[in-house]
Amino acid sequence: MAKPNPGGSSAPLETELKLRGAPETLLRLWRALPQAGSAGAPRIKDLESTYYDTADLRLRKRGLALRIRRDGARFLQTVKTGDTAASAVLIRGEWEGEVPSPEPRPEIVDDPAIRAELDLISPGDLRPVFTTRVHREVMQVNGTDSLGRPRTIEAAFDRGEIEASGIREPLAEIELELLQGPPRALFDLALTLQDIAPTRIETRSKSARGYALATGRKPTWQRAEALKLTARMRADDALAAILGACLRHWTANEAAVLESGDPEGVHQLRIGLRRFRSALSVFGDLLPQETLQWLKTEAKWTLNALGAARDWDVFQADLLAPLEAHYPGDPGMAALRAAAQDRRAEAYRQACEALSAPRYTRFLLRLGAWLEDRGWHCAELAPEQAKALKRPLPDLAAALQTRRHRKTLKLGKGFKTLSAAERHRLRIAVKQLRYTTEFLRGLYPAKRARRYLAALHDLQDSLGHLNDVTIAEHLLAELTRNAGRGKAAGQLHQAAGRMVGWYGRALLDFEPDMRRTWKSFAASDPFWKKPRKPGRKQKA
Repeated sequence: MAKPNPGGSSAPLETELKLRGAPETLLRLWRALPQAGSAGAPRIKDLESTYYDTADLRLRKRGLALRIRRDGARFLQTVKTGDTAASAVLIRGEWEGEVPSPEPRPEIVDDPAIRAELDLISPGDLRPVFTTRVHREVMQVNGTDSLGRPRTIEAAFDRGEIEASGIREPLAEIELELLQGPPRALFDLALTLQDIAPTRIETRSKSARGYALATGRKPTWQRAEALKLTARMRADDALAAILGACLRHWTANEAAVLESGDPEGVHQLRIGLRRFRSALSVFGDLLPQETLQWLKTEAKWTLNALGAARDWDVFQADLLAPLEAHYPGDPGMAALRAAAQDRRAEAYRQACEALSAPRYTRFLLRLGAWLEDRGWHCAELAPEQAKALKRPLPDLAAALQTRRHRKTLKLGKGFKTLSAAERHRLRIAVKQLRYTTEFLRGLYPAKRARRYLAALHDLQDSLGHLNDVTIAEHLLAELTRNAGRGKAAGQLHQAAGRMVGWYGRALLDFEPDMRRTWKSFAASDPFWKKPRKPGRKQKA
């Protein structure tokens, strides 16, 4: 049974999870599916679907996908909403109706919200963009989820291709669509299949892959979505919203890493994971400790697997490039660039290996199931934790931010005399404070938060640059240690020494600005506290 659509459309929502892998691996899983629940005989179809859009891809820009599917002698027109999102679970609105021919008929769509999105687009504006051809086997899998609740899932095994302008890309995936029952059931079934043979979660729809093929554009990075927390929420609702947004943020950037090798994709994926770990720390007192530790461990493992790729990206783009511009044609800089590129390529290989590893897939599936069911409500939850989760969010938000703020001020006390290690700890606290305030800032007037957040952002940037230089010194030591001997090695050593000296001097020059940045932040009033009335002095 499809979910009703809460976004103003009468079109039901489809909830599905896709598994991607080698055709022989998926075939093995397909044959094992009946063991996961009662299933009827598979239905077999050969389907050809043509996706239409305007010359300037207006439908795509509006998050719509319009296709005409040939199913035997019938033609079905389908319009899907929310189709640009990339996530472990795809939740999209869907309108479907039969049409007399393979020509699109947008005017027959009777859903008011979708009609509004199709406004001013006539059949004559639409042209074929790409086509999918699949051999599909479909079966219905009945049974219960891991908590014993009834569920019905339609499983489809698709093998075929996507074609755009004569270019073809193979397609092989198992699609699990929830017909009835809790969304957790999708994750449970996928975990069962993962025990049989490892696969990856496909975060993109067929239409997203088709558009990428048609336009020649590789997957791009995505920023975090804007959180919409309200003062009427309980802490429990905020926790679910924040953790879910973090998961969607980092999974939306997987394809940009795996298929594009995009530096910003790596950066955004790591930001999503760091925000997730920060949220776990912020709400840690409200969560079962065993689960909390598992989540932190898996997120840290993933972060570490991507760390070297990010370090080499920053090294080349932010630190090495300015020196290359200052010393054009310098053979030592060229040697440094070549060595760094080799290390970066290896770091990206390791990052992709981790994102394709069974451990990572199991992490996503277990986390997805836990979030869908709000698994923190369990037997291990203490009474005081359960009570805190029911508190109004504004009551808890001020205390959470105040705790982070005070910790930051404590770590930054005597800033000008802090050692490099102490400033590193301060940088981490600043980052966690920023993520916490970003999660909760929607509860307060934007104007009130602006000055504090600007000062916090500047401080994080300053400390971040200091950290980048420190990491660069370690990377340079690695490069020179493995440089060997000879003329090229000597040139590399010389360039490395020049780089260390350059940024060592730059940090000395930067120190007064960094101290001013700290003072500006330390003097900023927390925006979550009620403003003091003019003329009233703060108690000592």
